[in-house]
Amino acid sequence: MHIVVIGLGEVGRHLLKVLDGDGHDVVAVDNDPERVREAEEHQDVATLLGYGASHETLVQVGVSMADLVVAVTDNDEVNLIAALAAQRLGAKKVVARAQSNEWARWTEGVRYGLLGVDVVINPRVLLAQELAKIARSHGASEVIDLAQERIELVEIDIKAETRNTGKPLAQLPIPRNALVAAVVRHDELFVPGGADVLLPGDRVYLIGRPEAVVDAEDMFTNRREAQRICIVGGGVIGEALARALSKEGAKIMLIEKNRDRAHQLSATLDSVTVVHGDGTNVELLKEEEVGSYDLFAAVTPEDEVNLMASLLARRVEVPRTACVVHRGDYMDIYRQLGIDIALSPRIVASDHILRYARTDLIQSMATLEGGKAEVVELTARKGCRAIGLPLKRMNLPRGALLAAIVHGEKVIIPRGDDEVHCDDAVILLTTAEARPTVERLFRPRS
Repeated sequence: MHIVVIGLGEVGRHLLKVLDGDGHDVVAVDNDPERVREAEEHQDVATLLGYGASHETLVQVGVSMADLVVAVTDNDEVNLIAALAAQRLGAKKVVARAQSNEWARWTEGVRYGLLGVDVVINPRVLLAQELAKIARSHGASEVIDLAQERIELVEIDIKAETRNTGKPLAQLPIPRNALVAAVVRHDELFVPGGADVLLPGDRVYLIGRPEAVVDAEDMFTNRREAQRICIVGGGVIGEALARALSKEGAKIMLIEKNRDRAHQLSATLDSVTVVHGDGTNVELLKEEEVGSYDLFAAVTPEDEVNLMASLLARRVEVPRTACVVHRGDYMDIYRQLGIDIALSPRIVASDHILRYARTDLIQSMATLEGGKAEVVELTARKGCRAIGLPLKRMNLPRGALLAAIVHGEKVIIPRGDDEVHCDDAVILLTTAEARPTVERLFRPRS
């Protein structure tokens, strides 16, 4: 595919890395010479120094022949103008990022056809939605919905006190409609077999029907749905998160440093307690009895504030802490410092955008562990080799797992004798090494 990426911030650079690795023909545009130079040095892509919403720039990068144009500069209006102009010039599909307060209610995370743009995404709202799912889970540090929310993928951490460790997976009473899809150990991701055991320090991905995944979570954790949540930061993420959780009856306290913004939030969020104050002030956290809350989420635009607030929340004995990490390179550091949940708007945005950069055969749904694996959803078309084969005879490569089959309204978590039928939707987890073999298995024969 011929893809134009406008804007080389955190999201743009991550997209270049993934798209270049997938072998696409990519042109990167930015008006910052340093960012353009960095893209040239690290990725095998064409670059252009220029204003992304300029007609001249768009003509120069060939948007009229582009299969996809992605506008992810730091300016929402530039993104929307660039996307609209690219569409008028003949681009097949355009995606724009709009993430400010003014666009939060309009987008609701993802909006199709907004102002004529094919897809407008708001990663801050999407991240708030994911945090809300985590709050509703039984101890998950990541929750991803698949197959129109009929399948759920969650990440949990295995700790020293976790139950059911050291036993072969085949001996564990894992619910029928759930699977242990992947294990991350010492930064290496693998798809386990029945003889593998879970060890303290592992990160585990569970996949299956939502109700079965909750039961599977309960095998490894004693946590329950968070009923009391403290949020630091009243921006787009904080407001969207407070609004979503308060609708479900949770007790929410939101701490906002800016007085005017705090008054505004207090007037619009009826069932939320809004506190004007500094979330990094430990005396304030003690005064507001933050230690009695089930979950503490620091979601300001500043990584340092989020980290400090979460570390102080741990000091006052909040059982679970969540941080928004704007610089994705810091994710592992947050985990090493004991933060339970670290989420990046960059990764959320990239995962949604990459869906439109895949072929009709296979569509990326989510990347795991910085691209070491991905969850994909595809439709088994007539003529592909996988149709009619029992799973035990499908010869999936090591590093691939057939996690679910959606046959009409029926969702199947497959076992050895289950088969894929023509036009079934299939969800697979695959490492980068196994993906080419998976594609061949599900590619229709000429």
